[in-house]
Amino acid sequence: MEFEFKSMTVFCGASKGINPDLFPAAFRLGEIIGDEKMKLIFGIGDNGMMGQVFRGALSKNAAIEGITTKELLELQCEDPTLFKPGEIMIVPDLFVRKFMMFKDGDIITVLPGGWGTIDEFAEFSVTIQTRQIMKKPLIFVNLNGFWDPLKEMLTVMYKNGCVNKDRLDYVGFVDSVEDVIPKAQEIMSEIGDKEIEKIKAEIERIKNKNREVQ
Repeated sequence: MEFEFKSMTVFCGASKGINPDLFPAAFRLGEIIGDEKMKLIFGIGDNGMMGQVFRGALSKNAAIEGITTKELLELQCEDPTLFKPGEIMIVPDLFVRKFMMFKDGDIITVLPGGWGTIDEFAEFSVTIQTRQIMKKPLIFVNLNGFWDPLKEMLTVMYKNGCVNKDRLDYVGFVDSVEDVIPKAQEIMSEIGDKEIEKIKAEIERIKNKNREVQ
């Protein structure tokens, strides 16, 4: 079954100091989002990896949804005029910002980044674990082996019983941005039916609970 992905949330670094050798892949990811007629959902930034993804998406006239706080907009975006009316969404705090990015993206893609990027994908996983949102593909683009230490850490966590297969089956690693959507398709083919069954079971549980109350 082929899944139709309409949007992609991208987490990555927005620092000017990021290795510029990583920039072409970030720009290409933005192009792919536009080529696939998907919407780019991101935390707004016109520098670093984030700026490259944004510019790549712009070059292909992709739909844009930038979610940020007033403070972060001033910190991360030097030229807000690059955005069209309606593309910037100002939210009250970082918690709302992250949750909206989790909720609105059909695929969550992670490029190289720093503490903010780690915070985002970690909280996304906790949000799934606490059943606040359905599982969806979490894809790490392992440029130049950037995420190799994370792969090793997840293996250690699994071996020590800190995470199980159910908490890892939506996670994927690819070496190229070209492989993000195919990997997301592969993950959804494996978890899609299980998630539907979980929803049905939860609906049935709520129905039974309501009957007991009546």
